[in-house]
Amino acid sequence: MLDLFVYGGSALMLASNFRYATEDVDVARIEEPWPAWLTTVVEDIATTNTWNRDWLNDAVQFHLSPIADRAADHHVYATFPRAGGDAPVRAVCGLRVSVPSAAYMLALKLKALRINDPAKGPVETEDVRNLLRVNHVGSIDEAIEVLRRFFPRSARDADRERFFLKHIWPSENERDDPPEYPLDRQ
Repeated sequence: MLDLFVYGGSALMLASNFRYATEDVDVARIEEPWPAWLTTVVEDIATTNTWNRDWLNDAVQFHLSPIADRAADHHVYATFPRAGGDAPVRAVCGLRVSVPSAAYMLALKLKALRINDPAKGPVETEDVRNLLRVNHVGSIDEAIEVLRRFFPRSARDADRERFFLKHIWPSENERDDPPEYPLDRQ
């Protein structure tokens, strides 16, 4: 069984109702070398879709919290193959996909703010706004406490995050179509 921990926009696409697109899949470091079946599948998907060969990457590893708990701060999204699948395939290439909890995702987004990126800034801002609402964060100080839970050092000097939060804070009238992160309710 290969455990795949997915982060960023891909995790939000799987776990929420507010992210609908992403350009890559950010995953925690996978054992090296990758299992042959995974390398083949990733290359086939890239070729079939004319995607960059790095569409599945572990660049997010740099941003992950060393104190986040793989069990408590993540949710299993799905396992593959699903029940009723081909038994020999199941024995060879089982896959369990997990995503971070909404709180951990908010902390990751705050730590890795990319608001100055012209292409990613608006999407990152909306992700943070939605994650604030999903986590029922009522103040900037509460948001920094979420950051502190996973990244104590980053929270000590959170001037950049405070400035950002002050300018994007969700307004009270954002009540229609509330964001959801249903895996947190399981």
